[in-house]
Amino acid sequence: ATAEERDAEASVRPRRLAELIGQHRVREQVDLLLRSAVMRGRPPDHILLSGSPGLGKTTLAMIISAELGAGLRLTSGPAIERAGDLAAVLTSLTRGDVLFIDEIHRIARPAEELLYSAMEDFRVDVVVGKGPGATAIPLDVEPFTLVGATTRAGLLTGPMRDRFGFVGHLDFYEPSELEQVLLRSARILGVPITEDGAAEIARRSRGTPRIANRLLRRVRDYA
Repeated sequence: ATAEERDAEASVRPRRLAELIGQHRVREQVDLLLRSAVMRGRPPDHILLSGSPGLGKTTLAMIISAELGAGLRLTSGPAIERAGDLAAVLTSLTRGDVLFIDEIHRIARPAEELLYSAMEDFRVDVVVGKGPGATAIPLDVEPFTLVGATTRAGLLTGPMRDRFGFVGHLDFYEPSELEQVLLRSARILGVPITEDGAAEIARRSRGTPRIANRLLRRVRDYA
């Protein structure tokens, strides 16, 4: 995707849960989770989101951060090759921050094991040195909420999956829901569209908002 395409995709992302179309079950459960956490004055449980690409996992992570009024850090599993990479990210978080790890099933095993203690005890052990002289230095991590996203939930290890307090699966959208997505996106982009036109695009979008929005822009270009 070009920079212009990314900007267009970002401009039509919902910013709040109330703006999110579809995914009713996950939306209601996340809303309950967040409202409870705000009332208790504590970060919510860690959240795992699974589903096919383009269904809104990253968008939902951004919404969670916005609803909590917290900072958001974005990274991905393939980018975390060593435990030290993850330790650097974790120790830079402030209290209540949301850490989003995309494709979390691809995180390196040493980093995954470090993540266990961070998720449960908000602590990481950084190993300094090598061989018999190596020592582990415990570092405290500010309480945070991890939002993990995966397109292949079956590749997650059992210990990793068990440490998430909430697991949500994002389903493909119905054509009627995609019509609403398209009408909203068209208003934001300033593109005139009829309901019949939105219905035709929605039918060809394979149940995925990302595809629907891209088709909308291509149809706009053709028009």
